[in-house]
Amino acid sequence: MSDSDRVVTGTMLGMFLAFGADTILIVAALWYVGAVPAATAAGVSAAILSVFLLWIAVRWDRLRRTRGTGATMSAGPNPDPEDDPIERLKRRYADGEVSDEEFERRIDRLLDADSRIEAGEHGDDARERVRERERETE
Repeated sequence: MSDSDRVVTGTMLGMFLAFGADTILIVAALWYVGAVPAATAAGVSAAILSVFLLWIAVRWDRLRRTRGTGATMSAGPNPDPEDDPIERLKRRYADGEVSDEEFERRIDRLLDADSRIEAGEHGDDARERVRERERETE
């Protein structure tokens, strides 16, 4: 499972550990020495945890909505690897049909188009360009 398919990604966990957990620990220490009232410490901790839980909930909802809808793959929830242009290109490269330079050029183009589709920048136009690029890699 790739990082983009997980509900909690490495980036999210890193952000929470770097900012959320540290802030909670600092506020707890300030409360312990009496510099911050208990209500403030509890409020700050609850706010930080709420933000990260909301982030996880939104991510989970997005993943749930895109799985099985064909948003990232045109073949549906269980696509055939033979239909994936990136997999076809990898196989052709492994078989020696495509040079290193050609492989890099084509994979960059496919990944760029795929990321634009996932980001929703260009909608149907981007999907059509990906289909054209898929035909080019064949």
